[in-house]
Amino acid sequence: MIKYSLLILSLLFPAASLHAEVYQCKDEYGNIVYKDSECHSDTMIIRAESTDNATPVKIPPVKPSPQNTFFEDDKPGKVIFSNKRRLSPPYRIKVNEVRVITETDDTLVVDVIYTYKDKIPAAEMKIYVTPNHGYWSTNSIQVEQGYHVGRARMGLSRSNMKKERVTRSSTDTINVRFEHYAPKKYKGVIWSETVKYKKNWTLK
Repeated sequence: MIKYSLLILSLLFPAASLHAEVYQCKDEYGNIVYKDSECHSDTMIIRAESTDNATPVKIPPVKPSPQNTFFEDDKPGKVIFSNKRRLSPPYRIKVNEVRVITETDDTLVVDVIYTYKDKIPAAEMKIYVTPNHGYWSTNSIQVEQGYHVGRARMGLSRSNMKKERVTRSSTDTINVRFEHYAPKKYKGVIWSETVKYKKNWTLK
């Protein structure tokens, strides 16, 4: 089932962080994207932030296309995660739903419906949505106070896959992380939610 991270009394208490590098790059269309590997030689690296994720990622072998459980309703996308429990103290952050909007061999687009009750810090609060392998690229979602929806587009890091000479990977979870950035400085993960979702990825 779903595991919840404890947020002790307020966001002022530091949470355990992970150690890896997040690179803020520009893609071929000029859009800003975030990756777990260095930007391509033909793109510009804007900033590298430490995310504390030193645990090596083990890539499981590619299996036949998995079957995922979806819940249909009259809203956009298909629900793969839903938390209808009431948000009560000391908790101030909640992921209400995660919905798959589109999926291809090398992309996964999801909407994250969340509640953030505290004031936004003087710095920035962002959401990163990533699958559990070392080949992801994704955009960030700017957090706003209240009840909101943000869209994340996950793709593959060509440079990482080329480096390891792989074209396929499989994942079984998606991690939704709320991360606190001060100006030019990474503060850490303050909340995370793990969503079960199986996907086979193929680099085109």
